[in-house]
Amino acid sequence: MPHLARRTVLLGMGASALAACASQPVTMTALPLARPFPKVLSQRDRITRTVVGLRPFRPQGFRLEAERFGDKTVIHNYGHGGCGVTLSWGTSQRAAVMAGETGRLDVAILGGGVMGLTSALILARRGHAVTVYAELMHPNTTSNIAGALWLPSSLYDRDVASEEFLRLNWQVTREAHRGFLPYVNRPGYGVSWVQHSEVSNRVRDPRWALPGGDDLYPDLDVRTTETRFGFPYEERYHAMMIDPDYYLDMLMKDAQLAGAKFIARRFETLEEVLALPQPVVANCTGLGAAKLFGDETLMPIRGQLSHLLPQPEIDYSYTAPGTGGALYMFPRKTGLVLGGSHGRGDFSMDVSEEELTRMIDGHAALAERAAFSTWVPN
Repeated sequence: MPHLARRTVLLGMGASALAACASQPVTMTALPLARPFPKVLSQRDRITRTVVGLRPFRPQGFRLEAERFGDKTVIHNYGHGGCGVTLSWGTSQRAAVMAGETGRLDVAILGGGVMGLTSALILARRGHAVTVYAELMHPNTTSNIAGALWLPSSLYDRDVASEEFLRLNWQVTREAHRGFLPYVNRPGYGVSWVQHSEVSNRVRDPRWALPGGDDLYPDLDVRTTETRFGFPYEERYHAMMIDPDYYLDMLMKDAQLAGAKFIARRFETLEEVLALPQPVVANCTGLGAAKLFGDETLMPIRGQLSHLLPQPEIDYSYTAPGTGGALYMFPRKTGLVLGGSHGRGDFSMDVSEEELTRMIDGHAALAERAAFSTWVPN
């Protein structure tokens, strides 16, 4: 049981031993006290904003490869589903290596989201002359409204993805994790550790390893008793939380300081891309790759997030099953993020009142579950 290690019990001691203990000064070690489980105040009057974004999803997984167009090399780095932020350091590092292998220094980057910014920073630091072209720049990209818990999942269909991709994804995931570690608790970047719980209505048997390997998630604890919200099964661990409001702002500044230039531009055709003066082009356009490069496998997965007023006492995150779909809550300094929508093939950018109600009511119902209403802090 998880709490037994926090208690010391003296059993079977003789009278002489007890007397010896009584004659010696005793230093008492204060044990952490159980406290009420802090509840998320999931209420409509606490909403500060509701946002919608379209995740660029490919059933077979992200595209990471070089393609030749005459004397130009295009390096594709797109299609990460809802894992663009989390995988950015992994695939962008590999894309930068491909760019270096061309032997050319001038590089154009298409896209101003997290993939474009990360690629710009890496390449500029490696001595490349980098120009970022994008219609939308920070803070107006899809990456800016990401949930961004470091837990890369839902980025491919298991029955479609090849074994080769699965091996690549495993390696890239671990590389992406290493890329974020230097930013944890670094002032201004909005990256920190949070205790996360993934709860389920069924016990997972057999259990799959977490993305990239269990060793990437400190304090992993698999529970079937004393679970958060009283579900039959819980996996609890520490994961990195990334706040795009802070992180992308600093990432863009770092890229600019490294020498990257930014130009606002919209591309309608592949011919316009190939007319750029740079001999190497990093394609980080996300859903835009469907039109520019004819990728018919790309599809949107619509996500809707509601931000609530901050609750400093909420120092945990969770994903949980809910009516009509999943629910997740991520705490940030700027407020609590409620999400869990997954509209496959849905291009709508309008706020869904039905989905907003599902989230507010669903998270409120979780907060009212009586089971495991107190807990002992780590």
